[in-house]
Amino acid sequence: MPFSQLNDIIIKLTDETTVKVLNVLLDQKEIIDEEIVNILNEEIERAYEAINEDEEQRIPRIALKEVRKSLYKLNERSLARYRRVRDKETGYFVYFWTPIWERIRDLIISRRKLSMKKLRQRLDYEQRNLLYVCDEGHTPVTFSDAFELGFICTTCGKELSQKDNTKTIHFLEQKIKVLDEELKTGLEELDDIAELMEKSIQKK
Repeated sequence: MPFSQLNDIIIKLTDETTVKVLNVLLDQKEIIDEEIVNILNEEIERAYEAINEDEEQRIPRIALKEVRKSLYKLNERSLARYRRVRDKETGYFVYFWTPIWERIRDLIISRRKLSMKKLRQRLDYEQRNLLYVCDEGHTPVTFSDAFELGFICTTCGKELSQKDNTKTIHFLEQKIKVLDEELKTGLEELDDIAELMEKSIQKK
């Protein structure tokens, strides 16, 4: 897969098959729908052979209509575009599909920024508040809420005691650091692919 951080971004917006189709587009740069079907089914067969010995068992394959449906989804979301060329022999139009780098980049940035914002809000909450929790680990509450509850958990009725959130704060800080690095690395990978794509177009 050319872009290591793609799946968790796109899967939130669409289905698994469409993610696989977009991965093929990123890897192949420009490709027709039938070739995408062949690539995906070859991957399925290789994965199946690696974990199964029963060759007679039927392998679920991806149909052409599924790939076309995914391509239309990507096109509707401005994540992929096509150019139409008429086949001189058959007279039918052939559609060559490519990813829209700018749109994918913007999507990745916006999703990462949203994730970073939520993590930083949670970190700020953990750092600013004294939190109290029961032995069962139910949802922590602030000191003021714990005081109003008489330091009794409303879920299980057990006593609330101050939570040591040092580990939580450290985890959130590390998560933010990793997420920030993933974003930088991912965008560098995407820029490299876009540069290769631009060079291949110039050679045509």
